[in-house]
Amino acid sequence: MLDLKGIYENLPLPKNQNSNSYSAKAIKGYENHRIAKNNANNPSLLIFISEENQDFIIANQNLFNIKVSHNLRCEIESEGKVHHNNFSVVSYIGQNNDVKDLFLSTCQIVTKSLGQNPSNKQIKHTVNKFIELFKAVKETPRNSIQGLWCELFLIEQSSFPEKLITGWHSIPEEKFDFSFGKLRFEVKSSASESRIHNFSSRQLNPINDTEIIIASILVSQNVAGFSINDLLSRINNKLNDFPKQKEKLHLLVYSTLGIDVEKVNQIKFDPELAKSSLQFYHSINIPKIQDINIPKEVTNLTFVSNLLNSTPIDSSLDELLNPYIKDN
Repeated sequence: MLDLKGIYENLPLPKNQNSNSYSAKAIKGYENHRIAKNNANNPSLLIFISEENQDFIIANQNLFNIKVSHNLRCEIESEGKVHHNNFSVVSYIGQNNDVKDLFLSTCQIVTKSLGQNPSNKQIKHTVNKFIELFKAVKETPRNSIQGLWCELFLIEQSSFPEKLITGWHSIPEEKFDFSFGKLRFEVKSSASESRIHNFSSRQLNPINDTEIIIASILVSQNVAGFSINDLLSRINNKLNDFPKQKEKLHLLVYSTLGIDVEKVNQIKFDPELAKSSLQFYHSINIPKIQDINIPKEVTNLTFVSNLLNSTPIDSSLDELLNPYIKDN
């Protein structure tokens, strides 16, 4: 696995103090691109531009501590030699070390999606992903750390995490965490000893012949447990042949965390408790307010339901999902 953070940290500052000068190293396996350090000691991704793509225009941007310069003539210092070439340059210009690490992690993910000779479309897609992600880092987090941890835990537990990521919500505000054909999968967690969870009426009342399964997990913070970053690393190791899913995983996690990005390592939960407590329930077996009893004028109804007397499904995660994803 690429270690762009390690490469960046071992780069010296460029000797030339020109703003377009970089100390850089080619990325192994993707030698057309460079991971670089500028004279402000900040990281940059230098994206190769082929001659036929140099007339392609991407607007230069300076937003959310990300600076984008397209078709920039760069002075590259590498292993004692200096040369010049044109690149699309994406740079982090802030001062937060946690966010700097996030930038380097993002470079590590998107490089694989770029490939050696990216098209105009691929370059533009990568630039947009950086802007989208770092905009989210400035915003209020849209999901609890606990909730996100449990979704990642479920992905990590599966024998086919790439398929779970494909079915994972694109934004945290979607009604269900996972969607596979006519199956909807929702993950609920509790930090108490009771399976008491918050639901919206739509999460327990099926529509259009869909099946809804609830995954219930009990969690406990534990300094010796797994952090979100630990789960990310474990999942990433299973996704080497699935760069698109790896990119989605990485970008969605950090856009969900928002300004809580530094907590990827700080908050840890006990994985053994989560594993032993994980149970699945059909929505029809969970106490709820039936749609027929909800006036049409009442919307966005939420309630708390206790699963104490609900019967869990006697099946594993893979057994539940396999009929819906085996052909996808």
